[in-house]
Amino acid sequence: MVQACLYQLIKASENSCVYAKENCNDQTFFKFTHYYFCQLDENWVILILLAPLLFFILFNFLARTVDDYLSPAVTFIAEYFKMSQTFAGVTLIAFANGVPDFFCAVLASQDDDGILIAVGSIFGSCLCMTTIVFGAVILFSGVIKAQKVPFIRDMLFNGVAIFLLMVFAYIGQINHYMAIGFCSLYGVYIVIVLANEKTIKKNEQLERINSEEERMEQEQKQLVSNMEEGEIGNQDIQNVDEELKKEFTKSNVESQKKPFEEMSVIQKIKYIYTTSLDIVRKFTIPASNQEKYDKTYAAIHQLVCPIIMITLLGSFSMEVFGIKLWIILEIFGILLFIYQLIFEIPIIIILIECVICSIIWSKSVIQVLIDFILLIQTITGVGYSYLGMTFLAFGNSTCDFFVNTKLASIGYGLMAMTGCFSGTIFNMLCGFGGALVRLTTIKSYPGIISFDLFRDPNSDSQTDIIIARMNNSIAYCVLVFSLMNIIMTCIVVINKKYKLTKNLAYYYFFVYFLFFIFITTLTVALSSIVSYIQDK
Repeated sequence: MVQACLYQLIKASENSCVYAKENCNDQTFFKFTHYYFCQLDENWVILILLAPLLFFILFNFLARTVDDYLSPAVTFIAEYFKMSQTFAGVTLIAFANGVPDFFCAVLASQDDDGILIAVGSIFGSCLCMTTIVFGAVILFSGVIKAQKVPFIRDMLFNGVAIFLLMVFAYIGQINHYMAIGFCSLYGVYIVIVLANEKTIKKNEQLERINSEEERMEQEQKQLVSNMEEGEIGNQDIQNVDEELKKEFTKSNVESQKKPFEEMSVIQKIKYIYTTSLDIVRKFTIPASNQEKYDKTYAAIHQLVCPIIMITLLGSFSMEVFGIKLWIILEIFGILLFIYQLIFEIPIIIILIECVICSIIWSKSVIQVLIDFILLIQTITGVGYSYLGMTFLAFGNSTCDFFVNTKLASIGYGLMAMTGCFSGTIFNMLCGFGGALVRLTTIKSYPGIISFDLFRDPNSDSQTDIIIARMNNSIAYCVLVFSLMNIIMTCIVVINKKYKLTKNLAYYYFFVYFLFFIFITTLTVALSSIVSYIQDK
């Protein structure tokens, strides 16, 4: 029970360790609360020292797993099945990039209280993406000329998704059909994106045909002009991405050539850390593309991966027709191991295994993060929504920040801008929508869950009512700020005639700073009120 796991109640008990073990059992993967009150003996100094390190390791592992394994594998699968770039972008690629937010929402929403963590995580991350990350993209690009139809389309779907959730909050509950309808909006979004792509291609083809003769004349004139000026030959323009890859590869090779003895202390720690993580992932996640493919490792993965994944999922006791699931999977693994040694498993099967293993690793890391968030909430009494929209949202947005700013810095500002807003659509409709579908499915028909941000809960405890008001207020403020930001973005961009300059970057930084100060002040004030009431 969440309300029984309060810091004041734990401290008031005769034995804090025993009370925590009996009443704080909402952590799934790692019992941080038990460990803090029993093994650490409530040593907050050690907790403060370990918390940043834990967040760094988990978020770094998560980001590297997504970037090095999940995203490349999904991209290759999209190319293998000859998907269009747009269709792959709004389906597989969006899923690969949105896995952290997706699992944050689905795993956090274990109950009606956990859904507030999902609200904070998803919409806090979306707000961060459409302010901080978007502002950084504009800053790195210098000038971005937005496309009118795709921009309005993305703004419309962002606004509709937020508005619908505000309507659900006003109604006070969500049933199974409402959840499915909300999640299905992403299918509508995909259809509209594909229709827009088809229309744009037709228009470009018509423009190409109409201007063909004019271009030919210009080329002939340019050729004559160059010959007269004695210009011979032309220069090959290489792809910017290829150049960046060469530079990164070169720098990596040079750093690897440096002997371990000659490295500084920080470099040695970094080397040991990265090497350890790489070894763990190398033996537990299959290759993400043909370049990394190795026949021996592919065979080893067939034996190791089933056991590791079952362990991470905690499904050793699961049975199928009276037989342990891990035994069935290991038998298939042995057969695939023999097949791989004699012949070779098709690369597409290896890539699908890579996607599955990457997702399971991501799910496990996110679950550990959520377990730690629950410990922080127990100790501080800070609302679930605030913790979700700060710790989880910042961590999940870090990867998007570096990817989109890198795209912007090499000349792909429009692509980076589109990624900021289309990614938030996926996170809201599929991430939070998937969480709603999951919650309503496990409920008995008609699958109604509480999502009331306006009314007090049915409780005789004044403390419970105040805590609920605090969490609901923070969650509702996130929704309101998100909707206001989308509306203001539409007004500003249309007023600028879809031409975005560096000045706008500072505007978006200020918007998020204003939001963060407001929500933090509100959280501190409400937490103080809760503490005062509990002390009385």
